[in-house]
Amino acid sequence: MFQDFPITAMATSPGGDSLYVATKGAGVSRIYRNDVDAISGASEYARWGPIQIPSDNINCICIAPDGTQWFGTDRGVARHIGNETLDNWFSLRHRDGLVDNFVQSIAIDHQGRVWIGTKGGVSIFENNSLRSITKDDGLTSNNVLCISVDKEGVVWLGTEAGVTSYSEGEITKYTQ
Repeated sequence: MFQDFPITAMATSPGGDSLYVATKGAGVSRIYRNDVDAISGASEYARWGPIQIPSDNINCICIAPDGTQWFGTDRGVARHIGNETLDNWFSLRHRDGLVDNFVQSIAIDHQGRVWIGTKGGVSIFENNSLRSITKDDGLTSNNVLCISVDKEGVVWLGTEAGVTSYSEGEITKYTQ
């Protein structure tokens, strides 16, 4: 499978016993105990059936400390809770309040908020609702390519126009 569909991202479960592999065109596969099971995507590879996520083009993966899996696609983001492949899926798209459907990065801050970087800005998922930050609010660019959270809890957003930090409601731009 990995010869036919390029790998776009990887992440391990908190316990380190599973590796989630994102692909362009075949969804997500899980490598568990040296066996591969396709948890989404192309039905010819999926042992447990195709999962309804926004797209089989997965751009990024983020695994929360509790094991919840987040998958960013070119048509929105999907969340999966637990290890039972067919159960507990949830997706967010622009129509649900996501700032843009093309998700490029996901990170979780120290408060458990999920930061979803898109081509249209960043959306923050907290308490089952979304709010967004865009260039109009102080981002260096709406095209959020990567996100990192440092030990102090500062959220760093990387764009093609520079870096933006977010800390306790304060936004700071770093450009050259």
